[in-house]
Amino acid sequence: MRALLHCATLLYVMQKAILADQEVHGAVSSLFLVPRGIDRIREGRRLAASLITDNLKEQQLVLRGVHPALMELVPLPGKEKIGIDRVRAVIRGGQFTPVQGKRKACLITHAETLTSEAANALLKVLEEPPRDLVFLLLAKYTGDILPTILSRSRVVRFKPPSQEILLAKLTAVGYSEEEGRYLIAVTHDEEELDRFIATREDIATLRTQAKTSTRTAIAEVLATAVISRDPILRHEGILSLLDRLIKGEMELAVVGARILAKVESKAITTLLEDLMHVSFDLIRKNLSVPVSYQDETLISLSARVKIKEILRFSEYIERARQAVEGHSPLEAVLLWLLLAAGRL
Repeated sequence: MRALLHCATLLYVMQKAILADQEVHGAVSSLFLVPRGIDRIREGRRLAASLITDNLKEQQLVLRGVHPALMELVPLPGKEKIGIDRVRAVIRGGQFTPVQGKRKACLITHAETLTSEAANALLKVLEEPPRDLVFLLLAKYTGDILPTILSRSRVVRFKPPSQEILLAKLTAVGYSEEEGRYLIAVTHDEEELDRFIATREDIATLRTQAKTSTRTAIAEVLATAVISRDPILRHEGILSLLDRLIKGEMELAVVGARILAKVESKAITTLLEDLMHVSFDLIRKNLSVPVSYQDETLISLSARVKIKEILRFSEYIERARQAVEGHSPLEAVLLWLLLAAGRL
């Protein structure tokens, strides 16, 4: 898992830095660069809560997303981008003094989804900011943000949590070290991992069931598995997809691409990241570098595919990611990538 574990010291230092800037400039934008897998809404609200109010009860309202001083800038239902109208609404709301709390906070959990028009409108607000308003932007890379916005933002980089800390939580529940490392590897964020910490589950049985169901699943079912919210089914589905493509089941590429092209591009981006992580694990296996978990399908794949081919496929995955972000036709991009996997 690549998630964020906050600490009181970090929040305190962040708050003091932002407020110091606010004393000078009237408002400030802070850009938090977060690793893949973080629950951005939850962590963004935690950041905002300490800035909006010192009252613990009111902070709970911020964490629930219902505090009047919290303005969350997100795409409208059915949209993948934040349009200029959403930014204009924030500008109007930010003109008024907060009726509850010390200041208002505009939280943009996926700043990379701002359209160019929305980003430019936001820039104008940062140049002449309303009083008592702070902006909190979350993104993965600085390159996702308009350079002029970046130049007006305090940049904070978060590191992924120590795997040993996460492993200690899992072993405390009763999982073996190997099971714990497997769960850390296949989960995306804290929310997914929390399920296994809250209730101890039979990991061996869940993995066997996922392997069995994906090894013989029809293309439609397998395509659904690789983007599943169930981390074990998702991971085993991706391994089975690669295994079956390499064995020559090219129908999976054609049907899978058609089905996956119908889902949101965000889900496809996540799938591409998962494929990249599996590719890295295959590279480690080929180089005899220890992998955090043992898997018979992974071992079989690494024995059949040369490292040069895996490296080439990793480049294809990155090119596919860029094509998706460039709004290329999803079905064409996915078909090209899955056919490339079949040639490994």
